Amino acid sequence: MVLVRKKVSESSVDLTTLIKPSTSISNLQAAAEAQKITTCCKELYGPYPSSVPVPMTHKDGRTPSPYVIAKAENLWDLSSYPDHRDVGTPDEWIPRDGKLVRLTGRHPFNVEPPLSVHQQYKFITPTCLHYVRNHGACPNLKWDEHRVRVGGIVPQKLDLSMNQLVSMPARELPVTLVCAGNRRKEQNMIRQTIGFNWGAGGVSTNVWKGVLLRDLLVAAGVSDRDMAGKHVEFIGKEDLPNKVGPGPFKDEPWGKLVKYGTSVPLARAMNPAYDIIVAYEANGEKLQPDHGFPVRLIIPGYIGGRMIKWLTDINVLEHETKNHYHYHDNRILPPHITAEESLTGGWWYKPEFIFNELNINSAMTAPDHGETIDLVKSIGSTYEVGGYAYTGGGRRITRVEITTDGGKHWQVVKVKQIEKPTDHGMYWCWTWWTYDLPVADLVGCKEIWCRAWDESNNTQPNDPTWNLMGMGNNQVFRIKVHLDQVGNMHQFRFEHPTKPGQQQGGWMTKLSDKPDSAGFGRLLEQGQDVVEAVAPVASAQPSSGSKLISMADVRKHNKEEDVWIVVNNKVYDCTEYLDLHPGGADSILINAGEDATEDFVAIHSTKATKMLDKFLIGDLDPASLMEEEVEEEQICAKTGRKIALDPKHKQAFTLQKKTVLSRDSFELDFALQSPEHVLGLPTGKHIFLSADVKGEMVMRRYTPITSDHDIGCVKFVIKAYPPCERFPLGGKFSQHLEALEVGQTIDMRGPVGEFDYHGNGKFLKEHEECYATHFNMIAGGTGITPVMQIASEILRNGDDQTKISLVFGARIEGDLLCRATMDEWAAKYPDRFKAHYILSDAAPEGWAESGHSQGFVGKQLFEEVLYPCGDNTYNLMCGPPVMLERGCTPNLKALEHKEDNIFSF
Repeated sequence: MVLVRKKVSESSVDLTTLIKPSTSISNLQAAAEAQKITTCCKELYGPYPSSVPVPMTHKDGRTPSPYVIAKAENLWDLSSYPDHRDVGTPDEWIPRDGKLVRLTGRHPFNVEPPLSVHQQYKFITPTCLHYVRNHGACPNLKWDEHRVRVGGIVPQKLDLSMNQLVSMPARELPVTLVCAGNRRKEQNMIRQTIGFNWGAGGVSTNVWKGVLLRDLLVAAGVSDRDMAGKHVEFIGKEDLPNKVGPGPFKDEPWGKLVKYGTSVPLARAMNPAYDIIVAYEANGEKLQPDHGFPVRLIIPGYIGGRMIKWLTDINVLEHETKNHYHYHDNRILPPHITAEESLTGGWWYKPEFIFNELNINSAMTAPDHGETIDLVKSIGSTYEVGGYAYTGGGRRITRVEITTDGGKHWQVVKVKQIEKPTDHGMYWCWTWWTYDLPVADLVGCKEIWCRAWDESNNTQPNDPTWNLMGMGNNQVFRIKVHLDQVGNMHQFRFEHPTKPGQQQGGWMTKLSDKPDSAGFGRLLEQGQDVVEAVAPVASAQPSSGSKLISMADVRKHNKEEDVWIVVNNKVYDCTEYLDLHPGGADSILINAGEDATEDFVAIHSTKATKMLDKFLIGDLDPASLMEEEVEEEQICAKTGRKIALDPKHKQAFTLQKKTVLSRDSFELDFALQSPEHVLGLPTGKHIFLSADVKGEMVMRRYTPITSDHDIGCVKFVIKAYPPCERFPLGGKFSQHLEALEVGQTIDMRGPVGEFDYHGNGKFLKEHEECYATHFNMIAGGTGITPVMQIASEILRNGDDQTKISLVFGARIEGDLLCRATMDEWAAKYPDRFKAHYILSDAAPEGWAESGHSQGFVGKQLFEEVLYPCGDNTYNLMCGPPVMLERGCTPNLKALEHKEDNIFSF
């Protein structure tokens, strides 16, 4: 038994009843006050990056406006902006950042940030971009209602509120959390594991604050003597499906639902050097739901799978926990053990294969996958290669090395040691490193490798060793270097081993580049596939003699009592399978009546695909898909010419001319599919432009300055946004467009938008028919393009007598894009078009005398130059969110313009 200081009742007690004077509530609070004198983590590691997520509210890439994001103080200020992939799932209530790469489809939420995010923030990760591993729906818990119980073989059981927990002395420190499956996709490309595709981004660092587990155990009367064989068990709130049945423990059989739990040796829990804390804050704020709100376990140096979220119970036991997930998760089995052998041979219960302490690992975040370097322009310079390295056990990373010749010569890199050691000399965080690689050294280089060493002289192996769960993957990280010719230019292109989740790409996806062996014989003798090792994609052609089912019929079966799904063009009736599904019913129901292929193959093996066979009811009729797709070439009703745009698919358009308009603005002229095509963009709608920008897919809305009267081309006016103090990265996409060269391409998709001008004052606004006699148009910066498009269409038609009053705002006169065109319109159509310019910065001499303004848009200006309110007077706006939300809308309403007559592009 654990040493008991004094016999007490077994019922739960309040902290104020504890016997030891030094652990009374008053003394605990006094100790907490004393701690405030010491240097806080924020001074050492802050300021912390913003914890506010940027949700992707629509599948087309839309996000809340920059003004909404800037105004938000925490994620709950964005509660009305769920990520579109969470809509209809149990997690819809949580705002989440759209940049996170989803690894298991829509639900449950398992994500990692792109490596470019880690490269941007390095040591401290924004909490909204920290990787997440959830096994089911995120519990919606309340601070004031949640309790943490300490029980088992303790002298004094505790039942603590969150406020009581926070009143105890706090321990605050940075800790790197790593998913045990980090870099697993590399193993899945060798042979499919039973886990999903983590890339190299399943690692993050926050500054965690909480109560030392040791302090809680001491408060419960636990002694640090006679600890051999004893464990401390941790149990979370969530109820999860049982994967394997009743289990091996006759005295504690597992039920249909089980809790997520684990345990650590009592000796480790009581050792203050190991810094195990019961945490309630991350980066200076209360935990976010996906990270365990209101309280979770942090075990520095351990894998993330042991750090129980939504913690409810802490129990001291005479033995290791018997929790289901403690055994059927987080094991590194020998490479020859298959899924079947693991069950028949009892491998899950052999203690020597448990994965607790992290092994050493490293990866490169620069160069990114797909990044290029111009050979001629850069041959005399250096490129900063960089990345992270971590290890376990509190050991320090002592060096990191890279090689460009397959390991014949290794170069020691610069390691930036940001973390301060603890009082016990422990290191719990990753390190970041850089190396200035001469670009000339890339000539003839096939691969760049990196490896790390720690103070126990552990290092990474050159070759992988496969294991059933794909855990602990830590062979040297290898980036392939390709020398490509693009036109007359030669460039180096970098290729990572994989991309996370279902993203395509990476050299390990090709049979020719797979390792020869991974610990269980030669791979080619194991029948490896040439393509990525995911569930096979069936042919679109139906099986001979099978029943054909249309997609329209599938969509009718979308309720809990009647569930059909499509996987790889096969239709399955999963109604009877809901209760049997190991992942729970929700992950099927959210795809009811839909094609679930993407979500299914993200988390299931080939074997799981075969298990669906008993629920197969027919093949998806390919003709029904063709009905949904736009198969015929579309013809423009106005011109009779072929249309270039496709509303459902991205298409690449080649830049044929580039013209500089001002210090930061330029015109891009793209060729359509042929000189006879027209764009096919209704007046008032816009296009999505997209591209891979340093490994991240970026999509933005733009309105061209051309129309369907312009044949064979589409033109855009773009303003570039370089890095500045407020936005250190600047505008990613605008900078990408600025760097675009003639002959290169951009993907476009459209038309999209809620405004469609038909002519003679008639238009659709959010699918409602409207009529205007007058348009007030208010534009700021490049927001001139959508209103200019509508004005151009009106003025082009002499029969259209709709009148336009334009207010165009910019910083300086040179930013008034296309001003010459608007001045020409005002002179040519004085009774139909008038324009007023307003500059927020310095104005040229004689500006006011020319009839224009200086300052910001407001009520007085609108009253003077815009048409007064009326049922047929509509206000069209496009510009910076702060201008529209503060300067335009409230002042238009103050002038009695109806909300229905105000439209923002």
